[in-house]
Amino acid sequence: MKKYFKVVLSVAALSLLGITISLMHQPALSKEQALRMIYGNYDSKSQSASWVNIPFPDKEDASSYFEKKKGIVRMIALQAYRENGKDKFFILTKTIPTDIPFDCHACLPLIGAAVFVRKHMHWKIEAQNQFIMYDGEYGELPEVKLIRVGKDKFGLSLEFGHIVIRDKELTLLIPYNGNIVAAHNEVIYFENFNDCEYAKTIPCAAYTANIDFASSKNPYYTLQIKRFGTVYNHKREKAMPVDEEVEYQFVNGQYVQAGQRGAAKALYDDEREYFEQYERSMHD
Repeated sequence: MKKYFKVVLSVAALSLLGITISLMHQPALSKEQALRMIYGNYDSKSQSASWVNIPFPDKEDASSYFEKKKGIVRMIALQAYRENGKDKFFILTKTIPTDIPFDCHACLPLIGAAVFVRKHMHWKIEAQNQFIMYDGEYGELPEVKLIRVGKDKFGLSLEFGHIVIRDKELTLLIPYNGNIVAAHNEVIYFENFNDCEYAKTIPCAAYTANIDFASSKNPYYTLQIKRFGTVYNHKREKAMPVDEEVEYQFVNGQYVQAGQRGAAKALYDDEREYFEQYERSMHD
């Protein structure tokens, strides 16, 4: 009888060990799996997916380059992480049209993202947004980093470099209520040295912004931004000083300003309006 129980216990132990080893060696989410789950197809040769009849949420959201609503989707980043005790992957994609050349400075790919979570040994889509924004001059890829935005919450930071305007722009992507939102956008570097060197009427300007997070009682950390330098104000046609620290709280999918120290004498509204008009002209 004792021998029998020993055999049963041994079999049970081996079975448990086998399950543990099986769980430990579950295959990671692959590029092919992710694109197939979102777009229903995958071409191993080009490592891309085809997207036909792109369902733009609004006609105004569709770039003029996507009039035929057809695109090729490629993976930009595939970031593994663990959140709330669950294995997850954050993916980032870019979509370009299939029917026209796409190598001009104003040819901005459509950026999308998704979060996959492993449940019962299978990968499932937990959050996604295929229409986050257009960015990336000449189709250039951003610098992508997985960042901690809360005690057990993660997001992505996307840093795009723009040749025409000569700046670096950072966008924070946060999963929120099944969606992935562009929660904050910040110009983290800007200079106009070429312009001011050749056009004597334009003053030189250089500007930086440092981004950090501070612990908070809220589920999401406080976003802290230090801005310093000078900004050329296109409406007033002069460089204006900037020196401030600003705090933002995450509210309903967006970082909302909650505090400010120092002074920002540059008129951000004027400058933001100018560049928004410039971006619109590039998309038209």
